[in-house]
Amino acid sequence: MHREDHITQNTDKRTGCFRNFAPPQPKRKGKMSRGSNSAPNYNDLLKKTEHYDKDERYMAISDLCEALKRNAAHASAENNAAASSSSPQIDSQTERRICSAVLSLLDDSSNDVQTVAVKTLGVLLMTVQEEQVTEIADRICGLMLDPSKSALRDVYAIGLKTLVETVPDEMGNTVSHRLSSRLVNGIHTNSNTSPSSSPSSGDDKNSEEIVLACLNVLTDLLTRFGSTSNSIKMQHEPLLNATLSQLASPRPIVRKRAGTTIGVLATVISDTLLHRLVERLLDQIDLASGLGKSGKKRARIAHKTDGSKSLASSDLRAADTRSLIRTMCTVSGTVGHRLNQGHIDRIVPIFLRFCDPADADDEDYDSDEPMDSDDVMAGMGEEAAAAMQIELRESCFAGFESFVLRCPALIRPHLDQIVYSALAYMRFDPNYTYDDDDDDAEDNDEEEEEMEEEEEDEYSTEDDMSDEDDDNNWKVRRSAIRTLTAVVEATKHDPSKLWIDEFAWRQNSEKKTTVAGALVNRFKEREENCRVDIIECFTRLLSYTVSASSAGVLVLASCTSMDDDALAASGAVVVDLRSNVSSAIVKATEKQLSAKKGGERSKSSAIALLSTLCLAPGGIGSSEQISSVFRHVKTILNADDDANTRRHSAVNSKSLKLEALCLVRIMLSCKKHDAADIKNALLPILLSDICKCVQEDWYKVISEALRVLMEIPGLLVLGSATKAEKDEVATSLYDAIEPRLSEHDLDQEIKECALSASASLVSILHASLTPDQKNKILSLLLERLKNDTTRIAAIKTLSRVGKAAKSSEDLELTSVMNEALEQLALLLRQQSRSLKQSALECIDTLVICLPGSDFDMDEGLFDSVLKDLGEIISDTDLHLCHLSLSASNSILKARPSTGALVKSHVLPASLDLSKSTLLQDPALASLLNLLEQMIASGAIGFDELQKLLEGQMAGGGSKGSKQVISNLAQCIAAIALASPAANQEKFIKSTISAIKPSSADVEATQLNLLVSGNFGRKVDLSKMKGVAENMQKIYFESFDSSNEDIKHAAALALGRASVGAIDPFLPALLSALEGSSGKKQYLLFSSLREFIHCYRQTEGSDLSSSVPMLLPPLEMNCGNDEEGVRAMVAECLGALACLEPKAILPVLKKLATDDTDMKVHIHWTVGNAVKFAIGGQINPTELAPFMPTFIELLKEDDLAVKNVALLMVYSAVHHAPQLVVGIMREQILPQLYELAQLNMERKIDLGPFKHTVDDALPLRKAALSVFSTCLDKCPSSLDIPAFMPVLAKALADVEDIQLQSHQIVHTMCARHPIPLVAAADSFVKALEKTVNKKKGQKTGTELERVYEWIKSGLRVMLAMSKLDGIAGAREFMDFADRIRKSKPHAPFLAAVENE
Repeated sequence: MHREDHITQNTDKRTGCFRNFAPPQPKRKGKMSRGSNSAPNYNDLLKKTEHYDKDERYMAISDLCEALKRNAAHASAENNAAASSSSPQIDSQTERRICSAVLSLLDDSSNDVQTVAVKTLGVLLMTVQEEQVTEIADRICGLMLDPSKSALRDVYAIGLKTLVETVPDEMGNTVSHRLSSRLVNGIHTNSNTSPSSSPSSGDDKNSEEIVLACLNVLTDLLTRFGSTSNSIKMQHEPLLNATLSQLASPRPIVRKRAGTTIGVLATVISDTLLHRLVERLLDQIDLASGLGKSGKKRARIAHKTDGSKSLASSDLRAADTRSLIRTMCTVSGTVGHRLNQGHIDRIVPIFLRFCDPADADDEDYDSDEPMDSDDVMAGMGEEAAAAMQIELRESCFAGFESFVLRCPALIRPHLDQIVYSALAYMRFDPNYTYDDDDDDAEDNDEEEEEMEEEEEDEYSTEDDMSDEDDDNNWKVRRSAIRTLTAVVEATKHDPSKLWIDEFAWRQNSEKKTTVAGALVNRFKEREENCRVDIIECFTRLLSYTVSASSAGVLVLASCTSMDDDALAASGAVVVDLRSNVSSAIVKATEKQLSAKKGGERSKSSAIALLSTLCLAPGGIGSSEQISSVFRHVKTILNADDDANTRRHSAVNSKSLKLEALCLVRIMLSCKKHDAADIKNALLPILLSDICKCVQEDWYKVISEALRVLMEIPGLLVLGSATKAEKDEVATSLYDAIEPRLSEHDLDQEIKECALSASASLVSILHASLTPDQKNKILSLLLERLKNDTTRIAAIKTLSRVGKAAKSSEDLELTSVMNEALEQLALLLRQQSRSLKQSALECIDTLVICLPGSDFDMDEGLFDSVLKDLGEIISDTDLHLCHLSLSASNSILKARPSTGALVKSHVLPASLDLSKSTLLQDPALASLLNLLEQMIASGAIGFDELQKLLEGQMAGGGSKGSKQVISNLAQCIAAIALASPAANQEKFIKSTISAIKPSSADVEATQLNLLVSGNFGRKVDLSKMKGVAENMQKIYFESFDSSNEDIKHAAALALGRASVGAIDPFLPALLSALEGSSGKKQYLLFSSLREFIHCYRQTEGSDLSSSVPMLLPPLEMNCGNDEEGVRAMVAECLGALACLEPKAILPVLKKLATDDTDMKVHIHWTVGNAVKFAIGGQINPTELAPFMPTFIELLKEDDLAVKNVALLMVYSAVHHAPQLVVGIMREQILPQLYELAQLNMERKIDLGPFKHTVDDALPLRKAALSVFSTCLDKCPSSLDIPAFMPVLAKALADVEDIQLQSHQIVHTMCARHPIPLVAAADSFVKALEKTVNKKKGQKTGTELERVYEWIKSGLRVMLAMSKLDGIAGAREFMDFADRIRKSKPHAPFLAAVENE
């Protein structure tokens, strides 16, 4: 910048600042006030834009910009009469004058004036007429293309880009028409693709700037209007030709900018032009012979066989080749999903020509070797040629990375070649020898390392590395590593091939290695960036492998070789990390941790890898490996104390110390190592250093050190530590934890970690602590309990200590019991739910630890606590209710003397709860336990409590409720079972006598029936004389009752009573089934189902002796005409399969393959039975061999059978995905694709109108449910690209199917974005129909449903709009842009975005 311009610019800025901070000045005549709302005087402003003083021009253009902004705001509110009256519209003549003034100021001598003029131009385009917009576009474009305006070309280019970005959409076609052809002509006119021209000449530089400006504007123009403007669409081919011609430019920046423009153009051109573009790029790249000796060999062969082609090759410079490859990578990155298999099949071999593994493996390869005359890089210097080789290979691997991530299905046939090439170039370092093939080198590594470490300190880094400053081969290695990382990412759901498939280590070499093995072998990489990428790539591979093992896709070898052999024989993929991989990983990471010159990033990556390895079976390995890792961790923790390593403090930073502590904690808690090995290595090597870390300054290191100390007591127990070891460790832990526990001015995280560590210490090693130490910690816990910020952590600590005190006589809490309970009782009155929950759990735990009655306990405290507990018992929060009932039960059990208090404070609320229709699960179980304890402790008599419970039937809210009757029946049966044995027979006889099937009191009859069944479930009624016979008679008589509720209660009671007395009840039940039919048959099967379910819940249940009796009636009724009966049979078979799989599954397989007249009903029953068995947690190993047979039910013609089969598959995917993972692609997916698109509509004539019924709708819902669950449970089994057309069709289905599809899209956005981006354009039509749903005459809930439907579609649109690469889906982006600008959709969008 010239000195005068510099002074002018500074003066402008000072003037502007002075004007902003100056006091208000009187308004001058003709001067518009900056804050005034009055109409601006445009004539005065335009006159001042021509003033000789640049400050006046600056103020004038600034005021004009503000005036135009207000005018634009008023124009958008043209319906507002007040607005339009206060700001009259600008006439056309004034518009033209304003445009001319703004354009003239683009040539202003002041940079500040030019800047504001460009801003004003963006505002002006929103207000002026279309005629002025086109004039502005023509004028700026002409100025930008004018060779004589080189000094201001950047300003004109910015102005034109501003015009393209801000012009209204409706003018886009006109502007595109005026600009596109001129920009193309500008490129052609100023193009210079001759390699002999001098780029330093003035004319060439001017032409280059024009071409760059044209390409910049074209990129923005294509981005905004490329797919919507008809003018642009007509110019697609000329634009393509113009930009392609620039790939041969001698200037690198022009070639790079042209490639960027082509990448944007590729997103909007038609498939025909896209294919032509790809073919043209590939044809040009194909002319190059390649690199290295293999490339020279191909060039000589081509010269001998085809002289013309050789001539063409010589004309193709390496720079052109690099630009072409880079452009091809850009195109694949933006529209890779639009490429077909033929393109990929051509691209990959061409790219491999430049990444030939033979060149990387050639031991005689020399990067400084002189170029041949036939070399494709002839005419370039050797250094430039070497740099060009590096850039070409780097571009090719970048293309491979893009293809693997964006076109995983298309690239799959070439994946092995890409992996082989990437493995070869991952170690491509011709200027350094690693001795990869020297078997003896590894044996001498340790001795050599010691010598190298001594030598490292004698020489400076600058002198050692001066010869390597110019070695850029690491860029090739890094790009190859990133390609391997992409392969790992693409196979993350099933990475087994990367552990199993072997590749030649070198060409023509017998040595082979896997991808995993090659990565571990390259941990010795000398370049920091490459080394970190390699370690992170392997860490990612290991993490995905562990995840795949958890999902059942593969099996990681366990500690039992017999299990591994059995799994391998069954066809499962077994990956063994223990044999060689684990030791190699540990050895390689130890080298990184021990290297003095190693960077912090390498050490951090090595620690992350070891942490991931801890999650695999076998963990880090043997005791020697564990000790070695601990010694390296010790070095990191002691870095600040080691004078020799103090100068490497940048490496051993606090963050590295934190990561080392995290590694130790994971090793202690992962349960993958031998606890004795961990203990024997930890105590002598690391314990003292970890305790020192508690005294560090950084709160994160302190907290992590406390977390490590928290794991040590449990480790001592698992590692069978001696008493001396426990005593020594307990003392060390106490000395480290107690100071942090007693301090007050600490970070919250440190306080909570100190409490957790103290809980672990006291609860496990209390026998090794002195009484003073224990009392000190307990007193500190009380202090923390009284503090608002630490009370929840203190409550959890007390709970853990209390649980330990239950089972240990050495740990007494008498010193703090009264005060602790008092504080906890106060917390029960707080509003915080989480605080109440923690306090209730702690009370429940502590009261069990109460000593005998001789302990001086404040009895008045129980009165207060129980009163608060009674107030919490309510069905408004069943979880707190459950905890309160459990705490009351514990108090009563620990102090029977509190029976009267429990009766007065807790029992009334409990009785109210017993008649709640919401009572279930844990709250019901806690209520039953409390009532039993009240009877057992004598807090209330049995007869009194029974009357109180029976009296709850009179409540208005409970009358007629099956749930209330069932709960009360369980309560009455529970207190009867808790009463003395002498009273039980009297009770059951009186209950039986009260059952009158024909009685008008239906509720009382139901209650007594269920009470008898629940009582008989726990007591063998056959031992009571005449009771079993009378109950059978009553149950069977109840089946003939006219009341359905009584029938149902009798069926349940019969099944439950059969559990306690199988001999008298079960044969009678099965005998009654033989001659039954209709409704009675359904009730009997209900009884049988209840019997099997209840029997499964009995501990030590064995029903094998009864299976031969149960199977015949079940098999006989599999084809029953009544669907309800078949459903009961299916539930019985499913429950039996869980109990006796070896007996039931072969029967189900036989039934599934029978071809009888009743096969439809039988197959329906079998499908349901398998579904119930899977839901009942049948052993997957037992069921797996039969699943292929059951999956064949999907091919049945009957829709009901198909639907049941789909639900069976859904249950398998949800509960046990390993059952279907192996057969998903072959047997299940083809049927799912078909059923998800099946449509079977039929019309029913209802007289005045016709009703359309879609019989296949349940099938489509079930099929999509299977897909949705597979995305969560077993994504590797799906073929995502093949599912995209199915999903696109589902998005246009009926409302329920659409909502399911929307949820699937949301899931895929996070897990499978690339296939979703590829199919985005196919979703547009369906989504547009959804978000533009008309409300019609709908009101109320129907209208709300329509609104929710619209918002669901908008959520999908917004979620997909955030995906990487979605900009390439132009049709979808245009749809999203239209919706965002649509006023009717604005409130819906606002509501969705605020969710």
